[in-house]
Amino acid sequence: MRTRRIWNQHAYHVTNVNEDGSIPAVQQPNWTVVGLNNFRQNVQPQGEFAAPDLIVTLRKDCPPEPYALVGRVRNIGESSAPPGVPVYFYEGDPDMGGVLLGSGETVKTLYPAEAEDVVLPLPDAPASVLDGTSTIWVVVDDAMPTHEWQECRVDNNRGSGTGKCPMPG
Repeated sequence: MRTRRIWNQHAYHVTNVNEDGSIPAVQQPNWTVVGLNNFRQNVQPQGEFAAPDLIVTLRKDCPPEPYALVGRVRNIGESSAPPGVPVYFYEGDPDMGGVLLGSGETVKTLYPAEAEDVVLPLPDAPASVLDGTSTIWVVVDDAMPTHEWQECRVDNNRGSGTGKCPMPG
């Protein structure tokens, strides 16, 4: 999490030290400064503890459209996520040796509450995917490759379901 670069003593509070390390001649009581009243808690730039939080749900495109798996990536955090976040699709649980079917990535900045569909076309999908006998997993931001930004939670970056399309009629 990004934060102020200075912490000058154990009894730190935002109003007892300036950003350049100098000590004010008269300290303003922390609780009288608008937006503070947070004794011994540092100041967070651009929103306190703001970070993206990406979740993903599995969807599918069914005939008459060409068959495809869709990972709907939604940012439920308080900060934006950059474009280029990887999304992986597996037949079976990836932690248990699931087979990678393919991947894609987001193409736009995802601001808080925004979503984007990442589509994996599967014109020759395995029969076990099409008939629903295997479970499909979709994973967003597995932190590989490493990146500069951090999510506030990573335990909610997976979704699963069936690849079976409903029968017409």
